[in-house]
Amino acid sequence: MRTLDGMAAAAQAAWPPAGVGLHASDAQPREARCFHCAEPLPAQPASASIEGFTRWFCCGGCAAAAQVIASGGLCAYYDKNSGPARPALGEQAIERLREQWQALADPEFLRAFATDLGAGVWRTLVAVEGIHCGACVWLIERHLLTIPGVRTAAVNYATRRVLLEWDEGRVHLGELLEALARIGYQPSPNVRHASEVRQRRESRLAMLRTLVAWLAMMQVMMLALPSYTAGGLLNGAETAIFRWASLSITLPALLFSGWSFLGGSLRDLRMRRLGMDVPVVLGLWGAFLASAASVLRGSGPVYFDSVTMFLALVLSARLIESSLRRRSANAADELLEQLPAAVRRRDADGAWHTVAVVRLRAGDVVQVPSGSLVPVDGEVLEGVGHADEALLTGESEPVPKQAGSRVLAGSMNLDSPLLVRALAAGQGTRIAQMVELLNGALAHKPRAAALADRAARYFTLGLLAVAGVTALYWWHVDAARALPAVIAVLVVSCPCALSLAIPAALAASTARLSRAGVLVARGHALDALAHVDTWVFDKTGTLTLGQGHAVRVLPREGWDEAGVMELAAALEQGVQHPLALAITRHAQQLRERAGATGQPAPADQLRAVPGQGLLGRCQDRWYALGRALPGGDGESGRAAAASRGEDASGAGFPAPAGGTRLQLRELGRGTAAPASPWEGGDRGRLLADIEITEQLRPGAAEALRDLGARAASMLLLSGDKPANVRAWAERVGLAEAYGAMLPQDKLGRVRELQAQGRRVAMVGDGVNDAPTLGAAQVSVSFANAAPIARAGADVVLGFDDMRALPLLVDVARRTQRVMRQNMAWALGYNAVFVPLAAAGSISPLWAAVGMSGSSLLVVLNSARLAWAHRTEAAWTHR
Repeated sequence: MRTLDGMAAAAQAAWPPAGVGLHASDAQPREARCFHCAEPLPAQPASASIEGFTRWFCCGGCAAAAQVIASGGLCAYYDKNSGPARPALGEQAIERLREQWQALADPEFLRAFATDLGAGVWRTLVAVEGIHCGACVWLIERHLLTIPGVRTAAVNYATRRVLLEWDEGRVHLGELLEALARIGYQPSPNVRHASEVRQRRESRLAMLRTLVAWLAMMQVMMLALPSYTAGGLLNGAETAIFRWASLSITLPALLFSGWSFLGGSLRDLRMRRLGMDVPVVLGLWGAFLASAASVLRGSGPVYFDSVTMFLALVLSARLIESSLRRRSANAADELLEQLPAAVRRRDADGAWHTVAVVRLRAGDVVQVPSGSLVPVDGEVLEGVGHADEALLTGESEPVPKQAGSRVLAGSMNLDSPLLVRALAAGQGTRIAQMVELLNGALAHKPRAAALADRAARYFTLGLLAVAGVTALYWWHVDAARALPAVIAVLVVSCPCALSLAIPAALAASTARLSRAGVLVARGHALDALAHVDTWVFDKTGTLTLGQGHAVRVLPREGWDEAGVMELAAALEQGVQHPLALAITRHAQQLRERAGATGQPAPADQLRAVPGQGLLGRCQDRWYALGRALPGGDGESGRAAAASRGEDASGAGFPAPAGGTRLQLRELGRGTAAPASPWEGGDRGRLLADIEITEQLRPGAAEALRDLGARAASMLLLSGDKPANVRAWAERVGLAEAYGAMLPQDKLGRVRELQAQGRRVAMVGDGVNDAPTLGAAQVSVSFANAAPIARAGADVVLGFDDMRALPLLVDVARRTQRVMRQNMAWALGYNAVFVPLAAAGSISPLWAAVGMSGSSLLVVLNSARLAWAHRTEAAWTHR
């Protein structure tokens, strides 16, 4: 512990600035460290008088924080403080944030991120950086409670969250955040408030129920101990006292801790089905009612110890299983914490105002200061810099950004300020969609789990039949042993382990994959992936990134590059295919070089010809942009370019898999759409060849090599030219590749493979891949894929690196092994112990121990799947 004087002595330097008076205790300091945060003092430290002593600080922020602490009479914080604090926010930083905090008084923000308790009172959780010891907890709570209008301020040291309740009519949330910043802490509204509050309430209730069950078990076991050890030494009155005491403890524990089982069984019965809760309730309440009857009669066996032990162990198994599921959910929800709570938005009149992030809509223009998180998915309008997208895409290096670049919500702007036009906000951002995908996976029940539940229902029906036969047998053989035998059968064969066998394994695997950036959108994927023997890949945008590394325009005579790209961009406006994005991006760069602003007017009456290209009308003329037609006009275009002294050789394009060549053609005037040149229509007039390079997706070669080592066959299906497809296939080591394939051709090929008994996984990213993705046993896409492909995929890779695919296969196969182990154990355990229970060889107490131990073993065996191997760390946590 540091006393105030001792802290002062440790904080002062041997050189006070001239003219500053020191208290005697400040003389001859041992080291030059900040009084508030213990950071080394700079050459020109700040100073302030604290309780009659001159103290030295590393910055004005720490000096101001210490003064606020002292003015509130809270200097005991420095006595209690047991570790170094973070430097406090400076006045300029607080002033910059004040406008954002004040925007949080917006009722829409409060409704989204706080709970209305009525009468103007609100409650929320605030994430706070800088809490490092118990002294911080003491200081924050004391300081906030001195503010008029604050009703509750409670710090959770484990989660670094502050629970706040305040009267909005007397104080605003922004003022409370500023108060925290004034004493040296960095607060931010917790955007996970709603889910965190619900999860916290459910978790606390589950923990409380389990704790009550364990306490009841210990008390009842203590009361049962004399009957086991003293035997006949207890007289009738003493036995009755112990039994009544056990009854009085067991009943409330059973009602409170066992309520979830009772509610679940009632729901099952109302829906005319037998779930795993039914035998649990029959076992618990059957044993309790039989014991209660014995207590009332004053004679007969009691099983209160068995009831409470059974209840405690089953609740413990369920608590572990639910914690695995919460780990999966938290891995996704933590992404939302990256978004800021308030931003500066430009209104229609050109004025800037700070608004809560929930007010943002697509089309809004926002400022992203240097060092701030991007609040929306958008396009950069002004500014040049770099963004850190490691959390979202796995890209370890900062990504350059300039006008026309796309930015993602949750990425960090590292350099100069950016002006960004929102393309998606709130739930429309990629980060929110990733969370939605994972949450959907947790709610989706895979086929294997559904089969396990169905098996559990039939098992329950069979169990009740066995219990009935056991009761009839012992009623005729020895009526006194009938009830204990029936209870033992119901308890020992409770299908908890059977029903937990698959969900627990899936929850652990999903949590592990989510930490590696792999989102399992549908639960059946892991089951199917373990049996996949054929992988089918698209090329453009899948095997390659499909983003134009360079665009080369070879115009015909009378046309220039800018004019060609203006038309091409008009045709591709709004199309999300990688080639279309490359064209629009290149056209925008040309416009910026020429000093033009905005976007070209989109073409109207657009019509796509699958696998070939598209047609559209611009200024009453029809144009076609797509694959080159057979014939010599493409070469004549290159010759024309060469005659003008232009480099038409394609130098700079990696050969032979250098890229894609498109042609822009003019088809004539008119209001009616002409037939497309690819469908036998007029070839039109060739205006230009457009060549677009491609780039191999990171980790693609390694991923395909590793998949091949796992005895999987692979093939490449693409709509690109066969020569180009074969060249890319050779580059990555694929022996089987097919080009010039239309969407229906890809679909037919996959169905042909399935008809041969192959189990197919399809990896694609475009709209044209959607039918094939839907037909494959497992579909894999990317977070930046076309929305229809991403929405239909069973698995979504959160970043560009394809090395996640072998990991996905490995985890799926390990999950299958663990599922089989769990099922084998659950069925084998019941096959051995149910006959023993029916024969009367197992007491209800040991039946409870065996059943709960079986469930715990299944859950703990599944938990092994959540442990990442060291070999994965090299790329999944870059």
